[in-house]
Amino acid sequence: MSKTNPHTFEFGAFQLDPDENLLRHKGQPVSLTQKQFETLLVLVQNPGKLVKKEDLMRQVWLDACVEPANLTQNIFVLRKILARFEPLEHFIETAARNGYRFVAAVKKVPAEPDAPSKRSAIAFNRRKEDTANGQEFTSLAILPFVNATASAEGEYLADGLTESIINQLSKISRLRVVARASAFRYKGRDVDPREVGQELNVRTILNGRLVKLEDRLIIKVDLQDVVGGWQLWGEQLQRKVSNVLSLEEEIATEISDALRIKLTASERQQFTKHDTDSIDAYRFYLKGRYYWNRYSAKGLKKAIEHFQQAIEIDPTYALAYAGLADCYYRLSNTYMKPTQAMPRARAAALRALEIDDTLAEAHASLGLVKMLHEWDWRGAEWQFRRAIELNQNCSIAHQRLGLYYNLRGSFDKAVTQLQLALKLDPLSSQISNGLSFAFLQLGEYDRAIEETQGTLDLDTNYHLAYYLLGWVHEQKGEIAEAVAAFETLVALDDSPVFLAALGYAYAVSGGHDKARDVLDQLQKQSEERYVSQYSRAVVHAGLGNKDRAFECLELAYQERSDMMAWLKVGPEWKSLRGDPRFADLQRRVGLLNDYSQKYRYSIAQ
Repeated sequence: MSKTNPHTFEFGAFQLDPDENLLRHKGQPVSLTQKQFETLLVLVQNPGKLVKKEDLMRQVWLDACVEPANLTQNIFVLRKILARFEPLEHFIETAARNGYRFVAAVKKVPAEPDAPSKRSAIAFNRRKEDTANGQEFTSLAILPFVNATASAEGEYLADGLTESIINQLSKISRLRVVARASAFRYKGRDVDPREVGQELNVRTILNGRLVKLEDRLIIKVDLQDVVGGWQLWGEQLQRKVSNVLSLEEEIATEISDALRIKLTASERQQFTKHDTDSIDAYRFYLKGRYYWNRYSAKGLKKAIEHFQQAIEIDPTYALAYAGLADCYYRLSNTYMKPTQAMPRARAAALRALEIDDTLAEAHASLGLVKMLHEWDWRGAEWQFRRAIELNQNCSIAHQRLGLYYNLRGSFDKAVTQLQLALKLDPLSSQISNGLSFAFLQLGEYDRAIEETQGTLDLDTNYHLAYYLLGWVHEQKGEIAEAVAAFETLVALDDSPVFLAALGYAYAVSGGHDKARDVLDQLQKQSEERYVSQYSRAVVHAGLGNKDRAFECLELAYQERSDMMAWLKVGPEWKSLRGDPRFADLQRRVGLLNDYSQKYRYSIAQ
């Protein structure tokens, strides 16, 4: 793009200077790639106007042949960068399947010819000075190690080593380590480290490559400063597979040294602590995590088998018990009755904590059981806060505490926790969905749609985004749009909860026959899988069958359905909220009690 505009543009606390290719926030430079800058410039030059996707691509990429995904990614990252500085402001709006609109007020002011370049030079020199003076680097993303061996064992070793190093380094309180979920979005992709640094808002990137030759591992690692553009550390390591346990400790220590982070005594102790001394137990654990990340019922069952094998070899392997807890709560309410799955999750989490009460992941798992199954809200909050106290980089603990606040109706607190989680896991669809739900409950429907659309721009098949989008439209009174969103959802995943949402939308749109057809489908599904009575209650509420809805909710309460935790905030229950029976249900689930006061709580409870 040619630089012909002699003006700068101001919006909020930002200044955009086309002549210097520079975005500033309160006078300080904001790092953008060239294409991100040019995308933002086109939008800012057309404030309030719809800029069609094809026009935007033509202006930014000229005649180059690029995929629409390039534009989608640019918009997604721009939103995250702007929100990082001004989280409460709204800048870029998506017009579904059409284009984008810059909605913030823009002021055009004469450019200052000398000041920008001087400020840029000062910022650049300061970065050089910081590095030269040995200042700590405080943010890191560890990208999935590349498996250069054509074997399944090489694959789970590569994934497992990546995850283990992430877990090790996340224990350093002064270092922000990007969570596994966001890091693994780059698995199998050839990426520019500088762009990854922009997208994840980190200063340093670790790349790794693993080759397994019989009983030997050859690992090449490279740590880069993506701002300064140079290598901080790089090495090729050769070790026996039997030494893989010490290998993760060695790499993590080398990285902390390269980042110039002085470890505390307790952090040094954490680095040298092995969760197991058995290489066979460790390999079964890695296989368990590999299959757990598949998210399917088949994958979860295989994961359980591998975690149990790890425990048979080493009965004191706390991480393997935490893995079991993760599997069982993920099976609950979808593939297995909560009364079968959740007690097993609780037992596994408690056993993990008996072995190691400093394991943040186990506290976060136990908190989920207490919140969704036991309805022990005080205990759940304590567990989530304890997990964060033990590991501030535990994004899943921040995300679950955000869910806790959403379910309790404290939506401002939920937004705070979920934004903290997004800093650690910037590309997480699940966290983004939690934010969308908070915005929905706060009545900020456009922000909820924007957040949801951003998720769908990255992953058009992320089903929970369509679920939330449907409820936002329903709350806005856009019933046809709600039906369309739920129909798209059910085409991707016909789980009972999603079918029920579609049945509700059919009912409130006047399609009672279609809603009753959904009840028939739920009945057929119940002959082959677990179907919570909660789902049936949703459809009956839409049809106006209040007595039948309460009958189903009472059965769901007896089943201890996970979904009962949503009673206080579920938009599907607005027609029942004035009924004393509904208040009684909320009371029994613990949702009408006030636990805002400070308290002490024992893990054993």
